[in-house]
Amino acid sequence: MADKYIHGHSAAVLTAHSRRTAQRDAAYLIPHIKSHFDILDIGCGPGTISADLAALVPQGRVTCVEITESALNAARSTFTSRSLGNGDFVVGDVTSRLPFEDDSFDVVHLHMVIMHLPCDATVALKEVRRVLKPGGVVGCKEMIMSTTRWFQVDKRLDVWEKAITGTILETGGSPDMGMGLKNAALEAGFEQHKVKSTASSWCFSDEEEVQFFGDSCAERFREGSQLRERTIGGGHATPKEVDDFVKACHEWKEKKGSWFGVMNGELLAWK
Repeated sequence: MADKYIHGHSAAVLTAHSRRTAQRDAAYLIPHIKSHFDILDIGCGPGTISADLAALVPQGRVTCVEITESALNAARSTFTSRSLGNGDFVVGDVTSRLPFEDDSFDVVHLHMVIMHLPCDATVALKEVRRVLKPGGVVGCKEMIMSTTRWFQVDKRLDVWEKAITGTILETGGSPDMGMGLKNAALEAGFEQHKVKSTASSWCFSDEEEVQFFGDSCAERFREGSQLRERTIGGGHATPKEVDDFVKACHEWKEKKGSWFGVMNGELLAWK
């Protein structure tokens, strides 16, 4: 799995992911969390959402899972910097068998994980269901990549959607997974009346957000980056198109009225 994540774990990627918070990115899940719950956060990345969740369960614990030991280091640092002592850090792969007993967790959280997995989503959700306690809930948010929109309109910016869609499909993932979460949960054995499917969006519109997003997108396609190499190597864009995209990102962030948005699917499913 370590080589399947198209963005890699570069400083630019970790910086972008470190902006994520539970209050914004897991708002649909927070009302269902109690202070004594044990939470499993699969694909925790730099651990900013995980740490926010840990602060909500002072009598419980949050177990952070990543696919390599090195990928867990950023999450460990986040917990340390916030003086949180209720975190555990475990290497695991939801596409096979997680190193936990059946019925172990009150909550399992996944954020932009299933869309990158090289397997049917039901495989991952069946494993999630196994480690959930009876009555426990899974919270999952996944992108719907085809809803990506940029303004000011610039055809050079289309490389973003083409590159990410193409590289995710190439590794066996599902770039529009957000639309299929409900169906995947039902196929994984969750009962219809215990499944709730909603949607939210990411939007970058104020000056600071636009500056950040433009720089972040450009940096992910710099010379030697994993996403650039996969995009060009997979035939999803030419080197010139990628270079033009980088240039367009820097121009976009300086234009008045610039805006970016994309829809995300959300899932709550109880065991």
